[in-house]
Amino acid sequence: MPSNGTLRCVPMNLNNLAPGLSRTARSRSLPAIVPLAALLLLIGGGLAQLRAYHVPSPGSPGDRSGIIREDSQAGTAAKPSPTPGYTLRIDTSLVTVDASVLTEDGYFVYDLKKEDFRLFEDGVPQTITSFGQIQTPVTVVLLVEFNADTSMQQVLALRACTRLTRQLKPEDWTALVLFDKRPNIALDFTQDKSAILETVSKTGFPLSRETNLFDALADTLDRLQSVEGRKYVVLMASGNDTLSKLYLDPVLKKIEQARQTVIYSVDILPGVGNLQAHNQLRVFARMTGGRYYPAVSLQDYDDAFRDLGQSVRNRYVLSYHPTHREQDSTWRKIKVQVVDLPETADNAKEMNKHRRKYQIVAREGYRAAPEVH
Repeated sequence: MPSNGTLRCVPMNLNNLAPGLSRTARSRSLPAIVPLAALLLLIGGGLAQLRAYHVPSPGSPGDRSGIIREDSQAGTAAKPSPTPGYTLRIDTSLVTVDASVLTEDGYFVYDLKKEDFRLFEDGVPQTITSFGQIQTPVTVVLLVEFNADTSMQQVLALRACTRLTRQLKPEDWTALVLFDKRPNIALDFTQDKSAILETVSKTGFPLSRETNLFDALADTLDRLQSVEGRKYVVLMASGNDTLSKLYLDPVLKKIEQARQTVIYSVDILPGVGNLQAHNQLRVFARMTGGRYYPAVSLQDYDDAFRDLGQSVRNRYVLSYHPTHREQDSTWRKIKVQVVDLPETADNAKEMNKHRRKYQIVAREGYRAAPEVH
């Protein structure tokens, strides 16, 4: 949706992000029937002893969970300081695109200038009006497939969530959502990294064997729309969906409309099962400017999270006023290019000959929805 002014990222209590959904939603989280710690020990080492963690209620002393507090007199929300991340922002006359530029080996390319970029919308060259490179804190939701089958791959993915803390900084925000038949908020937004470890160690086995990927992803995107600024969803799943109410097409449309949200897909069963399931994970990431990672070992997860951490923290921000100004709900395709030489009619062939091979990770486009008043 269009927006006027500068957006700020405000991590919230996920239970408060959907209208009519109270904090009792937390009570519907996975039942702690059998502690998971013993099973984790079977696949490689136990978790260290963890200190107690408490998520403060809204307005309580020491509240660091980023919960939006409603002011009953003023009718406004009290917002903590900003915490951002990486993607695309639109208002009625300006489009802002975030892009990571990587070498062939996957390393971030520093020190590029505005004149090193070319930007196209629906194939039409656009004039870059502002440019910069920003490193900021991140806001992450770990969305993890975990059903009653409790395969070793699912357990490995859940355990790997704790490894992500190595890439997080003290100012970063993280939430953990597990899904089977429905999404369950295991841990709301927190800056306490040990809370992730404790939550994983206390997670019990779920009851449902269903894997409703589409419903869980759509629910997460809906909740994040109320969080201003850039957000990241780390989707750790097989790509399979068994009983969702939503089909793939509505989920893809929801992804198109998601404001400032990037999906990083971690395939927990690469090369196994339905090819379409794996392709879906790739599409989710590609549409939003994220990346796809196959993972079969903890080393694969470490490599993926290391790359992810570099990607979300290092980016170039390009803004332009689109030549096609109508807000007509059409899909606008964006393409970002990096060049080594200023292009002219005389040196175009020479420039293409010597152009370096860069990987440019950016959102594929946006939907020019009319502003809602």
